[in-house]
Amino acid sequence: MPATIREAIGDELYVSISQIKAYLLCPRQFELRYVRGVEPEFVPRALAFGIAFHAALAHHYIDLRDLHVAPTTEKLIETFRRAWALKLDGSVPVQGEDDEPKVDPLDLAAKMLGKFVENAKATEQDLVVDAVEQPFSVTLVDPDTGEVLEEKLVGAIDLVAHEGDLTIVVEHKSAAKKYGVDQLRYDLQPTAYQLAMHELGWSPIGLRYQIVTKTKSPQVQIENIVRDQQDEDDFLRVAFGVLKAIDAGVSYPVRGWQCRSCPYQTACAKKTS
Repeated sequence: MPATIREAIGDELYVSISQIKAYLLCPRQFELRYVRGVEPEFVPRALAFGIAFHAALAHHYIDLRDLHVAPTTEKLIETFRRAWALKLDGSVPVQGEDDEPKVDPLDLAAKMLGKFVENAKATEQDLVVDAVEQPFSVTLVDPDTGEVLEEKLVGAIDLVAHEGDLTIVVEHKSAAKKYGVDQLRYDLQPTAYQLAMHELGWSPIGLRYQIVTKTKSPQVQIENIVRDQQDEDDFLRVAFGVLKAIDAGVSYPVRGWQCRSCPYQTACAKKTS
């Protein structure tokens, strides 16, 4: 059994934004999932829904890029239906929290996608799609010492598009409610995307969140985000700190709201008992 992330990943050293965020949320869950390879007890319902919803939005932008025509709402709903069915048919069961609203996911997705299409028709006339699920690999350089890590930051950007001369990097989200000011200001994801776009040689760039809410009457929240050099340096400091902590074997449980939907509860309890 691998004892460190270096052993778990092997010779090719990579780390993703989701892994960094997972460690910050709970080092014990990170250890169980990424280092020890413990099988999760379930897939959180919200995560499965988000994956299927992302598949539907990717369908929309792939058709815009390749066919120059947006697909119908019905086609997007069908894409969601197929992606959702794949999650339900997987080897790990999909499970929601006990206090989660009992809403038919297909009905909810249909409402959300209907609102998304309505918003897209009103706002995307000048949008030119460049890439969907654009992969990236970023060299991690300590802003204070100049040290270059062996690990590369890797991931995929939901959407890269042009509006006039400006390249827009778009992150899709499905959320229980609109994002607040702090969520938008301090999320690490847009900062990582900005670093990635610099490394890919794309400029000037804009950062954007496109959030579709899972409320009774879904809404589309479009937020343009700004990240500066200080944000980039802070992200790199966080990445360095997390990776050094992982390599040193630092692991401990963080108890809080996240425990309710954690698919490693039993394994965590066994380790701490």
